[in-house]
Amino acid sequence: MQFHIVFPVFSIVTSQVGHIAKESDMDQDNNVGQPSNPLHARWFYVSFVGTGLSLISAACFATEDLIIYAVSKRYTPTFILVWNAIVAFSLCSISLLFIRPRWGPEDGRQALLTLAYGTCNCITQLTLTLAIIIIGPGNGSALFFTAPVFSVLLSAVILGHRPSVSVIVFAVCSCGGVALISLSLEEDLGDDIQSDLQRWLPPSFGVVFGITSAVSFASGIIVTKILTNQYETAHPLINLMSYYVQLLVTTLCLCTVFDDWTLPDTVGSGVMLSGIGLMTFGGMMVLFIALTWLNPTTVSIILALEVPLIFLGQFFLFGFRFNWQTISGFILITASAVGILLSEELTEDDGDQENHHQEEINHLEKDAAGEKQPMLGQSD
Repeated sequence: MQFHIVFPVFSIVTSQVGHIAKESDMDQDNNVGQPSNPLHARWFYVSFVGTGLSLISAACFATEDLIIYAVSKRYTPTFILVWNAIVAFSLCSISLLFIRPRWGPEDGRQALLTLAYGTCNCITQLTLTLAIIIIGPGNGSALFFTAPVFSVLLSAVILGHRPSVSVIVFAVCSCGGVALISLSLEEDLGDDIQSDLQRWLPPSFGVVFGITSAVSFASGIIVTKILTNQYETAHPLINLMSYYVQLLVTTLCLCTVFDDWTLPDTVGSGVMLSGIGLMTFGGMMVLFIALTWLNPTTVSIILALEVPLIFLGQFFLFGFRFNWQTISGFILITASAVGILLSEELTEDDGDQENHHQEEINHLEKDAAGEKQPMLGQSD
């Protein structure tokens, strides 16, 4: 019953937010040359709302990681994943029923790219969950935030984008942060919650899973860039459905292979397990709405606050102890991610300015040629 109440309202809010954002852009275009106070007020309002939505999204993702670690003592990773997939898939299906986006693959390539997007994010969820359980939510999420480094590398290889010197420096700093976190894992995690997976696998496996999640997520970013740049019919909900369907099928198969079929033994456990899927889907949807208010670079930088939120949560909830290696590694990775995002934004702005200047030069040359032709006609 609650689903039928919540999601119609949610779909209306989503459409209204997009409508308000578009009206804001149109108003700004129409008010060029008028007094700037209304524009500044509107800019502040848009920035305030966009920042708030981005913070909510970061809080959702941080809560998801903390819940995964909390329930890992009582439930296996496959069961946690399948429960997450069922809840998120159900929420996404209901959203599709109410929002009903117009989508149809323009060609087979778009369908394959949509499938590839889901596969990349499915691998990300599987490996990140394992990393969180093995080395803790803070360390796993910090390693995940090396994704901008791999995104730049994959852009250079696949899309032909040459990284700048500053991006290369930030990438090296990020690798240093990974090394520091890896060294810190040789010491005791300082937590009284120990899952079977932590006892079976050494921390080095958690590092590998964390970096793998970053690589697969970066691959998903490249696929998203290709989809959004080349296909107008690409829709976030369809991409999410591709992801959740693959995650659900994969986790169901894993549960069947490892015979992990069970049910939550308490109401509290059921709420926590359901909360993982709710935070996953809710964080993604709020993130999509935030992107209608702010540019992707600003939103990505705000999302980096997820890592300190997780560190604070695991300190107060699980009693984690921190050493200088963990803190230094976290700072290096987060600062590098922000630096790479800002460098890429500046590079894109410089490219836009160069294109604008080139267009002006071409326009002036055409005007000069047009004036020269009548003069030649008069001389004849």
